[in-house]
Amino acid sequence: MTYRLRHLLAYTPLPALFLSATMLHAQNSTGAISITVFDAGGAAVPNAQVVVTGTDTGVQLRTLTTNDHGIAEVPLVPPGNYNVSITASGFKTYQQQSVNVQVGATVTLRPALELGAASDAVTVTAQAPLIEDKSQTVQQVIENKELTDIPLNGRNYIQAANFIPGVVPQNSGRDNSFVAYGNDGLQNSFLLDGARNVNYIRGLDNGQRDMVRPPLDALQEFTVQTSNYSAEFGAGAGAILNAITKSGSNKWHGSAYDFIRNKVLDARPYNFTTTPVNKQQLVQNQYGGSFGGRIIRDKVFFFGAYEGRHTKSSSQNNGAVPTALERSGDFSQSKYIIYDPTTTRLVNGSYVRTPFAGNKIPTSQLNSIGQQLAALYPLPNATSATDPYTHYYTSFIPSKTDVKNGIGRVDYTISSKDSIFARYGETLSNAFTGVGLPGAQDPGNSRVDSKGLGAGYTRIITQSLLNELRFSWTSLADDGLGTIARKEFIPGLLDPNLTEGWPTFAVTSLGTIGSEAVGNSPLHKTSGVWDWADNVSWSHGKHLTKFGGEMMWIRPNTQAASNGRGGLGFTGAFTQSPTARSTSGYGVADLLLGYANSVNTGTVLKSEERGWYYGGYANDQWTISPNLTINYGARYEIFMPFYDVNNGEANFITDPDSPLYLQYIKAGIDKRLPRALVYADKNNIAPRVGFAYRVPNVKDMTLRGSFGMFYSQDQGLGITSRLSTNPPYNNYGAISQNSDQLNTSTSFQLSPNQSIPRSPAVDPATFTLDPTYTGTITSWVEHMQYGYVSQWSLSAQKQLPWGLLAEVNYVGNHGVHLLGRSNLNQPKVLNSTSVASRRPFLGYTAAATLNQIGDWNASQYEGLSAKVEKRFAQGVQFRNSITYGRTFSLLSQALDVNDNSTAGDTLQDAYNHAINWGPADFDIPFREVLTGMFAAPSGSHAIFNSRIASAVLGGWAASPVWVWQSGQPLTPTTSSDNANSGATNRPNQLCSAVHTAPNTRQQWFNTSCFGTNALYTYGNAGKGSIRSPGQNRVDLSLQRNFGVPKWEGANLNFRIEGFNVLNHRMWGSPNTTLGNTQFGQITSAQAMRTVQIAGRITF
Repeated sequence: MTYRLRHLLAYTPLPALFLSATMLHAQNSTGAISITVFDAGGAAVPNAQVVVTGTDTGVQLRTLTTNDHGIAEVPLVPPGNYNVSITASGFKTYQQQSVNVQVGATVTLRPALELGAASDAVTVTAQAPLIEDKSQTVQQVIENKELTDIPLNGRNYIQAANFIPGVVPQNSGRDNSFVAYGNDGLQNSFLLDGARNVNYIRGLDNGQRDMVRPPLDALQEFTVQTSNYSAEFGAGAGAILNAITKSGSNKWHGSAYDFIRNKVLDARPYNFTTTPVNKQQLVQNQYGGSFGGRIIRDKVFFFGAYEGRHTKSSSQNNGAVPTALERSGDFSQSKYIIYDPTTTRLVNGSYVRTPFAGNKIPTSQLNSIGQQLAALYPLPNATSATDPYTHYYTSFIPSKTDVKNGIGRVDYTISSKDSIFARYGETLSNAFTGVGLPGAQDPGNSRVDSKGLGAGYTRIITQSLLNELRFSWTSLADDGLGTIARKEFIPGLLDPNLTEGWPTFAVTSLGTIGSEAVGNSPLHKTSGVWDWADNVSWSHGKHLTKFGGEMMWIRPNTQAASNGRGGLGFTGAFTQSPTARSTSGYGVADLLLGYANSVNTGTVLKSEERGWYYGGYANDQWTISPNLTINYGARYEIFMPFYDVNNGEANFITDPDSPLYLQYIKAGIDKRLPRALVYADKNNIAPRVGFAYRVPNVKDMTLRGSFGMFYSQDQGLGITSRLSTNPPYNNYGAISQNSDQLNTSTSFQLSPNQSIPRSPAVDPATFTLDPTYTGTITSWVEHMQYGYVSQWSLSAQKQLPWGLLAEVNYVGNHGVHLLGRSNLNQPKVLNSTSVASRRPFLGYTAAATLNQIGDWNASQYEGLSAKVEKRFAQGVQFRNSITYGRTFSLLSQALDVNDNSTAGDTLQDAYNHAINWGPADFDIPFREVLTGMFAAPSGSHAIFNSRIASAVLGGWAASPVWVWQSGQPLTPTTSSDNANSGATNRPNQLCSAVHTAPNTRQQWFNTSCFGTNALYTYGNAGKGSIRSPGQNRVDLSLQRNFGVPKWEGANLNFRIEGFNVLNHRMWGSPNTTLGNTQFGQITSAQAMRTVQIAGRITF
């Protein structure tokens, strides 16, 4: 490739539009029909004519003849029902009606023709076999009927992906994100009509990963490929969710509905206090409709849908607050003793302090700013039911959401060889979120606008050679703004450019003062993704060969207060006894004395990043015999690292093997590194191989197996992991400091006369870091391998009587070179000297956090899943799936969507990664899900012989969703830094806290199994050594259907839906911080029963 062509590809999206016709890719939105024609004696019938016609549209999709092996492959079949007609000289015409083709699936037909005249027809109406005997992919298809019948909270179709085998939910706050066979939800890919539909903004307020989310009534079906998909798919190592929008037909079809919810039938939230609680406020109206049909019969069709949702709600909040006595410095009625930090002294080699007389802070020692901040807390109105020393301000946090969501699609059959489609959708969401401690925290408004355009062109070049082109453009904007006016309290805490908000004052065991309902506000984030893709399918002999490619241009922009509001932390370290920290001291006592254990400031982050993705593949499906099919192929991918269009990035080189070690490199100016400041890994070949074997002499049974490599999706990492956060572009003059928890001189003392310095972080002349700079630094290793996951699977399918399908899957995978984050400026030696004096890069930077992003992370999964499924027939449809599997990792999601790290995803010892190996945060060993629809028989299958009985009992249906799962791992921490490492400590573990667990709300795990780590040592408690409570929940939709007189095909549906309908109490996670007064206690619960009613008409 010439330099000029490389230059064009790197900087100009326009050539990609033309090159896409030759760079071929098959992220298609179609299925396939594989036909092998035999005679009565089992011999192949060549030159038989096959005609495939759409049942609903009447459009002749494909006409072709069987080859010398009697094979006719029909790829690129849009999901739907088709009639298949086969004629051959000397045989009767074979007609198979209503062959259902699902996205991503291959329907296999093996008709045996009867001798006779072609004018005679043999019509088959029986369902084609349900087993998959062409592909090794582990997947599940969910059709529109199931989506619209089962209860889905908020009518969000992605929620249904959590109901299939091998899938468990991701952590809360991830907007129904899911984990498939142990692969982090960040690795999932979302497609809409076969084109990219992925949000590359990390830190999006609602955690949503997909861009355009159509209403349920606009979807025909979606498939989730959970493991070992073919080389056609890439740009991620997780599941692929491909949703297909509805097309119009020659008949008019549509729907209208309204779902209404309020608190009348809802249950009260669980009461964690001694004060009675009211029902949570909830008023929701979710309404919409759809309509589609023909513009030109048999040629042009349209379909569109719109949905609106207006919600006013409130959620119960128990915010821990100080009592009136504690706010005045009087802790005589409190649980723990408080110590005077000014009396700290060394006695016999140990530090000791003297308690305050009467457990009261003298008035002369009270800090005026500390008193002012403590007075912002509302006074308690409730007391913990299990701990009389814990007091709450109980309130209902108000919120309001308005969503407008619309989508439309047009399909045009130009000729028997050419067809196109185009689709546009947009969702606009406005939300207000309140706070639990009014007067002390900041409510906020947010707005998310996502839109997307998709188009496709299919060309039948010959009967054995087909081409499919796809293009998509998606855009998303996320805006958030707080509501309180600017106030610093301490000069220098807020970034000078901020016009609103307060700093945050985090007080251990209490609610955070200044906490934001909309994080990092004010913020403005946008993302644009252009995706060009194309694929060719070539049927020749016993082979169906596909090859193709994809180009994607990604444009995420961010403007946010990256800790721009600054913050102070009050942990109780200065009023604790140095020899008994877990049972002494209070954070609010430190606040009243004015001694902050930590101080952080930041700036308004701004970045405009760009990145390219290129992928190409070849895959062959080889039908060796009627019973054995082999799939083999390979994929090649390049993820070009993001660069900033304004060169607003810098990289501090921390790799000792680099010739640039310890140098600070500026993007776009310093040519010693590429513009992105890291090199692209171009050695990304991913082989895939699999087989499907139809077991002989056993009717409708297959064995399938596969192995493949899948490269991880590293684009669009969390905003605080980007090189654009480095000074002088962001965090300019920021500081991040922690005290030694002993000497008050190392604390930050609250004083209106003491401002926080913001000295320049970078020398403008030499572009070197100021060695006194204490803000956060991000460092990327310039040469990294892209992470990949090796996956393997073995599965068996068997079609059973009554239209049942049974399936068992064994799936394993191993991820290596995954991205991980570690703080390289954490002290290597633990002792009593100050943390700052022991930082390894002292002299280059005094940063408390020097995050190195490297390729050292790893993961491992092995599991079994099983399901029994029945597609809808005679009023019954259900799927019962069981998954048992274990996921282990070093870090689970260190570079999260929202940049949140759990305790298990924070390295206690940055220099010993291996000791962090343990259960991943989303490790849920057992999960069982039952979904279904059970309708009273009607029509020819009715069991009611009288009109009265039919009127009363007919038309009823019930659709349940039952979920039973084990809990997720939790990692214990301590409230104090006994290791004196400047990082979060873990306690020592003395026994199994799970196996000896009381499992009560007052003590969920055995708290006596943990003890404070000794001074200047790390605790030995492992990652994930505690388990949260599991789930046992039933959602239910009870429906009644009525035919509409004189309106053929119309149906009126009334329903009542209950979520957690049995009102089963499901606890939240326990407190896992040793030293917190609520250690081991559960103070939250998941939602109790909520109910909605609805009416829906379809025609």
